[in-house]
Amino acid sequence: MRAGYRYFLGFRPDPILRAWLASLGAAAGQIEKRVAAEYLHLTLCVIAEGDDRDPFILARVTAALAGEALASCPIRLGRVIGGAGAAIHTLGRQEEIQGFYRVLIARLASRDLFPLHRRSGLNPHVTLGYDRGPDVRYKRPREWIPTQLFLIESEVGQGRHNILGRWPLLPPPQGFFPFAAPDRLAA
Repeated sequence: MRAGYRYFLGFRPDPILRAWLASLGAAAGQIEKRVAAEYLHLTLCVIAEGDDRDPFILARVTAALAGEALASCPIRLGRVIGGAGAAIHTLGRQEEIQGFYRVLIARLASRDLFPLHRRSGLNPHVTLGYDRGPDVRYKRPREWIPTQLFLIESEVGQGRHNILGRWPLLPPPQGFFPFAAPDRLAA
């Protein structure tokens, strides 16, 4: 039986954040089927699956992302949930990551690449493990600003992730400050 291949775009944490995330997986009871620290990621969208490698996927994604670089977004991780596996989900507002996702999807659509398995939209999280463990819920807030977008080939069932491409991200846009109009300040 062949393993198959899955292609997705996502963010990979830096080594310090990966070590912190791995420690959360252990605390949530993920012992045998814990995701190895080097494979921790936040999947934005799966864009292709098949029995054989797709030799054209990198060229298509590169063409879709050509031109203006994408601006990153803050990701506010914080809700650790365990039970039938463990994951850390976002906490609080998600406007920035949802906005990034909408821009990314529009760029991919220009090359007929569409997200699979995301009918209900993006539910940002990082999977920590797949063990059946204690039903735990706790908060560990941490903000993360990704610096690169990755195209990853997953060899399904083999425990291998191959990085096919990476694109640097611009810093997030500055937030809006609701200052009063200049003419009101003089009064």
